[in-house]
Amino acid sequence: MKKVLLSLLMATSLVACGEKTKSPATPEKPTIKIGATLHLSGNQAHIGNSAKNVLNMVMDKWQQRDTKYNYQIIFEDDMVQPKQAALNTNKFININKTNIVISMFGVVDRPVDDIANKNKVISLSCSYGKNQLPEYGFNTSPQNEEIYSSFLHQLKKRNVKTVALLGNNAAVSNVLLGYAAQSLPKDGIEVLYNERFNYGETDFRLTIQKMEQEKPDYYVLFGVEPFNSIFLRQYYELTGKKNITSLGTFPGMNPKAFPPINDIWSIYLNSNNDEFEKKYFEKYHNRLESCSANLYDGLDMFIKAFENTKPREGEKIPNNADVLQTVKEFKTWYGALGETKIEPNGIMRMNVPVRIFKDGQWLKVEE
Repeated sequence: MKKVLLSLLMATSLVACGEKTKSPATPEKPTIKIGATLHLSGNQAHIGNSAKNVLNMVMDKWQQRDTKYNYQIIFEDDMVQPKQAALNTNKFININKTNIVISMFGVVDRPVDDIANKNKVISLSCSYGKNQLPEYGFNTSPQNEEIYSSFLHQLKKRNVKTVALLGNNAAVSNVLLGYAAQSLPKDGIEVLYNERFNYGETDFRLTIQKMEQEKPDYYVLFGVEPFNSIFLRQYYELTGKKNITSLGTFPGMNPKAFPPINDIWSIYLNSNNDEFEKKYFEKYHNRLESCSANLYDGLDMFIKAFENTKPREGEKIPNNADVLQTVKEFKTWYGALGETKIEPNGIMRMNVPVRIFKDGQWLKVEE
């Protein structure tokens, strides 16, 4: 009897002191983690930070909705260095336990693809002309065929018969310029030069003087910065001519590094959606850069896919392979890039615009 009374007194004392029985904790939603290795410092920091901004825009969009899962994004700087991108990817996968790794440009995305694929993690990239993807790879960039088609149309308009192709010893240069080198002769345009330069080269004057002896109708660039800005400036200073273009790198150059040369045209890879570009500018008071719209659409698609893919039996979140298949089954996507088509191999198809540089802006080319 004494034990019973003692137990009652203790219970009464605990209640009087404010101790309450806790209700079972509400289970938290599982978290989908995303790692993004971007160029956040160096010559291409403006491009990497633009990508970071748009990825945060996607996160903000979905955080305002009642989603099945929480989404967390982790950013790391790769400084456009393949080794650093590989280190970042290993950290994302082994320490952060990410479901997706995001990368950009052919300089770094290949090692990211390889590491992610071995770990069955989705590798979401924006890499121009990349048409060979691993099982868990997905590329949001336009393909060689679309870029070349728009490029060829402009050359034909200008009655171009000879060109010089110039870039760096890098996968991104070799893929696009190599495709152009193979295709142009079939379309009646002679390739007089098809040159690549090592990173760090900064004086192209002798090369320009040598090439000028054969007088190519057009010089075509697709290199890694600062190659494009240096070559363009030196060419204009030596010749005063404007017969120079790019397969998309000119609009991606730092505006401060771009010489004020009106009427130069270029393939435009930054976006094909004026409304999205305007929205970005209003939010960040800066222009949208290359690959940003692509990665916006890519992450947007994958979050939608996670929300609409059923987890396998016994699992809390959808399997990465199943999510990737859901994205491919979207087939058509309307977003920051306008209308795009999604192929079963994880490649996106889109129209590639051309723009002309006037008074510090890249304006649409009137056909």
